[in-house]
Amino acid sequence: KSDESQIYIWTFSTYDGQNCHRIHLSNFLKQGIRVQLLIRINNKILAADEANSAYPYIRDTGYRVNQAKGLIALGLFKDYDDIRNSPQQTEWGTVMPGDIKYKDVNSDGVINDSDRVPIGSTTRPNLIYGFGMSATWKGFDVNLHFQGAGKSSFFIDGFGVRPFSGGDWGNILTDVVGNYWSLGTNENPDAKYPRLTWQNNSNNNRESTYWLRDGSYLRLKTVEVGYTLPKNISRAILMNNVRIFFIGTNLLTFSKFKLWDPEMGSSNGQQYPLSKILTLGLTVNI
Repeated sequence: KSDESQIYIWTFSTYDGQNCHRIHLSNFLKQGIRVQLLIRINNKILAADEANSAYPYIRDTGYRVNQAKGLIALGLFKDYDDIRNSPQQTEWGTVMPGDIKYKDVNSDGVINDSDRVPIGSTTRPNLIYGFGMSATWKGFDVNLHFQGAGKSSFFIDGFGVRPFSGGDWGNILTDVVGNYWSLGTNENPDAKYPRLTWQNNSNNNRESTYWLRDGSYLRLKTVEVGYTLPKNISRAILMNNVRIFFIGTNLLTFSKFKLWDPEMGSSNGQQYPLSKILTLGLTVNI
């Protein structure tokens, strides 16, 4: 808050042990500036009731709370020679060209759950922030409020991005059309989606870097623009004060992820998105 022409950053206490700080940054201009940050700190599992493992990366101990874990995808199998020359990958059924190819992390020649490692960031944001600005000039006033989240990852799934995984039920996203691996049409081992299969494909539909997405975003949460009529005009119409204003909510979102609103916290996009709201109003003081 900038009531005293100063700007502060705050971090607040939350469920996972964050501390509360107020950090004075600098003197600032008379126009209003608001900055708020929520930063997860001390976010590390020191001990957990879990089985011991020869591979420390499988355990939760030593990693962040809600750390995303999965297989490391190396693209798609190009052909049957590629399958034969790769580590054995039959744990989840027979693979074919166009299926997702995984990295043998522990170098034992077999792809299985022992090759799951921490990938990306946490599934809950480690950074939540917001800031706002306000200014006035010759009767005009503008207020902007931004909010965002960072240091977050999530997996996408569902029949929208995995066609026919639910049988003959469900629609698919237009992003899938023309971007999936197809014999004789699109045999690119770096295709955006693997080959189409009927029902669930246990090999392809696993948590991995192939389906991992960046959940960070910055949103223009609220914008308000107003104009207050000069006193001589408002008094001429027998009013003390007249202000015309426009308020927009959820107008813009900046994110690397484009399929649906990352703030929904959804892995399949099958939730009602945030609404954009436009309001035009008039305030009159008699």
